[in-house]
Amino acid sequence: MRIFKTTTYFAFCIITISCAMTHSLQRQTPTADIHLPSNGPVETPEIEDVERAVTRMRKISMNGGRDSAYLAEVERDSTGEVTIKGENIQTVYIVAKSKTVAERNGEIAIDFIVGIPSTLQNNTWGLSLTPVIENNGTEEALQPLSIRGELFSDIQKRQYWQMNKYLNRILNDSTELTTTTSLAAKYYEAYNRYIAGGQKRRADKLESTYKQTISFPYLNDPRLDSVLIRKGEIRYYYTQTYRPTKDTKRLHLFFRGRVDAIDRSHYDLSNSDTLTYTVTSMLSLLDNEPRDMLKIIDKYVEVPDRNYITFPVGRANVIDTMGQNHVQLAKIERLMDTLINQYEFFVDSITITASSSPDGSMATNNRIAGERARSIKERLVRKFGREVDTLIRTRSIGEDWTLLKRLIRHNSDMPNWEQIMAMIDQSRNLDITEPQIRQQFPKDYAYMKEILYPQLRAVDFRYNLRRVDMVKDTVVLTVLDTTYMRGVQQLRDRDYVGALRTLNDYKCQNLAIVLLSLSYDEAAFEILEQLPPAEKNARTDYLSAIALSRMNRPREGLEYYLKAIQADPVLKFRGNLDPEIQILYKQNNVKSTTYDS
Repeated sequence: MRIFKTTTYFAFCIITISCAMTHSLQRQTPTADIHLPSNGPVETPEIEDVERAVTRMRKISMNGGRDSAYLAEVERDSTGEVTIKGENIQTVYIVAKSKTVAERNGEIAIDFIVGIPSTLQNNTWGLSLTPVIENNGTEEALQPLSIRGELFSDIQKRQYWQMNKYLNRILNDSTELTTTTSLAAKYYEAYNRYIAGGQKRRADKLESTYKQTISFPYLNDPRLDSVLIRKGEIRYYYTQTYRPTKDTKRLHLFFRGRVDAIDRSHYDLSNSDTLTYTVTSMLSLLDNEPRDMLKIIDKYVEVPDRNYITFPVGRANVIDTMGQNHVQLAKIERLMDTLINQYEFFVDSITITASSSPDGSMATNNRIAGERARSIKERLVRKFGREVDTLIRTRSIGEDWTLLKRLIRHNSDMPNWEQIMAMIDQSRNLDITEPQIRQQFPKDYAYMKEILYPQLRAVDFRYNLRRVDMVKDTVVLTVLDTTYMRGVQQLRDRDYVGALRTLNDYKCQNLAIVLLSLSYDEAAFEILEQLPPAEKNARTDYLSAIALSRMNRPREGLEYYLKAIQADPVLKFRGNLDPEIQILYKQNNVKSTTYDS
């Protein structure tokens, strides 16, 4: 408590005897710098290695031991707050990627170094920096960085402590503040309690008190939040994965910043320099040629149509108002009208087949099913005229035990289905078997009668059509493969998962690109190796080089790349910007200029 009182008094004295604490910044207009790490393009150290190094002073060897990274020594207190020790801060030098970044798994990895000069560091200031990515005119803010002076941090803590005590009185709570999130939760709980009780004035006062007390709120979800004890040169290595959109070719990165002082003055940093990342994806290597397929056109075509007509028990007359008959009959008439009156096909014949469920004797069911088929035919003749009478044939299959067995076999709601199936298969008289099933398995039979039997009472139509002016029984045509073209479009849109589903049956160059984009490198290389000679070209060799680079087979990868640029020299311009190609030169210990000729 004494520390906070002393801190507050000291801050008050500073405020009363000075002009705005950020006034000097207004004159100098300093800003933090942002730049790409040097020595690219080479491999970037693993993020986990960098994060481990941040916890203590550590030297990281990279790039075959030729380069090192130095990170500041930090301390973390019981609350998780990080303190940077100024006397140990050194310029961070980290080997990283070039400005050209490769897309992997639909994402790219960007990295940069943020430099914070001593002019932006002060015991009474809080500095916030927010990196911003601009992609085709759309901005997206990344996690911010927060560097707070020791006195500034103490005042923040004091404000949150005071507000917590105030909220505890309202909520009859005595818990101490553990996180900034818990304070926000308490505030909204108290505010909502006032609103629910119709105490709008108290809610407004609470809101006003919160804004007045918390003048320096903590940043939400910062990438780095630390307290600076002493000034020193700060370099922060920032890595971020980013999912590009289908139109992404370049990304622009800069940051916005703000300095807040304990006298409530502030200074908005001018925008930093902009870094540009060129995104290399496999999309420039797409095979955009349309693909055709063979389509077999048959002279004779069958059109099936299954319908469920409800008949009176033991009778065959058609009643429109029973069940859903009006819907089913209307569907039948619409389809028949369409097929009879179209011009591409002749209707050779129409077969109506009626079936029934096993309740009742088989002889009776066979007879009634035949009568029902003829009843439907008579209705259609009245509807469409006598000319259709000769087109329609009727038949019946009576009790449809074949369909019943299929329904039983695939139904998990019948625990005794195996025994029932055995009884049906071994039966010599199904009229006797059906009541035996009812007696031995009453629950299963009740389910069959309620759920399965209605599916057996059907009227099936089969329209036999013949294509007009076609002499041969079949004709083979070459048409555009619309499925393949849909997969190519999904690939252009960076919908790699969807493209994989669509193109999986096409063992082609574009499937290899999909697999590479999803990091299935071995599978992609296998596809490329198995392409027919007519489908292999400079681009497939280039793709093979990338696959082999990822598979840590640099000698073979370089051979494929050199073969590709020999066949198509334009690919060398891409290769000079492609980190996955440049690594082949490095791993083979040769320079790209060696092969310029």
